[in-house]
Amino acid sequence: MDASLYIILQDIRGAARTLVQSVPPADRRRMHHPDVSPLLWHLGHMLYIEQQWVGERLAGLAHNKVRARLFRPDGLPKPERTAHMPDLDALDWDWTGWQPRFLELLTAAESAHPDHPLLARDFMLRFLIQHHGQHLETMHRALVARALARDEGTFCPTQTLTSAALSVPYRTWTGGHGRIGDDGPDSFDNERPSHDWRMPAFAIAERPVSNAAYLRFMEDDGYRDDRYWTHEGRRWRDQIRAEAPWHWRRNRDGHWYGVNHCGPIELTPDAPVAGLCAYEARAFARYAHARLPHEVEWELAMRAGLLLDVGSAWEWCENRFYPYSGFRAFPYRGYSMPWFDGAHTTLRGASIYSASATRRASFRNFHAADKRHVFAGVRLCHSSRLTH
Repeated sequence: MDASLYIILQDIRGAARTLVQSVPPADRRRMHHPDVSPLLWHLGHMLYIEQQWVGERLAGLAHNKVRARLFRPDGLPKPERTAHMPDLDALDWDWTGWQPRFLELLTAAESAHPDHPLLARDFMLRFLIQHHGQHLETMHRALVARALARDEGTFCPTQTLTSAALSVPYRTWTGGHGRIGDDGPDSFDNERPSHDWRMPAFAIAERPVSNAAYLRFMEDDGYRDDRYWTHEGRRWRDQIRAEAPWHWRRNRDGHWYGVNHCGPIELTPDAPVAGLCAYEARAFARYAHARLPHEVEWELAMRAGLLLDVGSAWEWCENRFYPYSGFRAFPYRGYSMPWFDGAHTTLRGASIYSASATRRASFRNFHAADKRHVFAGVRLCHSSRLTH
């Protein structure tokens, strides 16, 4: 076992507990967003996943039906989780008893089954680090939703956000063969197998769209001009009366500011815009006489060093989430396969809340097109068109 990986796992466990502890007890069990489970659920789910994979799958311990009902994604429906969550003290007690046992069980499994596919190249530790990191990011989403609900609209930014015309240099992929995907020990099943792809020439924006450029879209009636919106996008826009990114607010003087997990913040003009759903990203692309990149274009450009400012916001891609040719589910069918349903759109990159373990060129995120709480923005592209 790589001791450095275990230290990273411990750090993520601790960061999750700190987030839960940062809010009052009542807010720890509350759903702050309809798509996001209570903070206590995420902390308990992390523990359940470790006990399921290391305790049950590798060490042969008995299945805990009570914990499974509480903390499996297909256990209690999300709206019912609030009333059934144990408090932080109870979860702390469970974690305290589990952590030394985790090391003992994992070490014993590695000695007894050195060639087990769940243990090869420290896969289990790498899997848990990335799993927990993704839940830690989701917990931050819950805290942003909480802060938005508490915001009173009185924040006065020291510098007023003013709009600016879109001005982003494009970098060119000249066409040819490139390799995408990853077969390494950190990769998830949807990144495999690594394979060659022949790609025509395309041009992709060096940087994501900025806050200032997106504000210009808003001031140009971008949210009201039906020319920029798909049929589904118009229906979504009209239903929720969208007029700005999810976490933007305007004070009584008409000045825009943002809200993060700690509360109101300044909106930096040149920073990548975030808080957009795929419908908003596509509308902006049409407004800019461009399009979103296919995820293959994004990955090839990333590997070629053509992209800057990656990692401040997830970046919506044009294509649906799909399996690569030769895909094989691992370590279980439920991580990727249910979402190859034609209803989920791919995102690439990372957000400010993403764990370092998932910040790689091949990592594939996926959400339904109407989700705007996932810290996502937009990067523009021209030329080649793909159809997945």
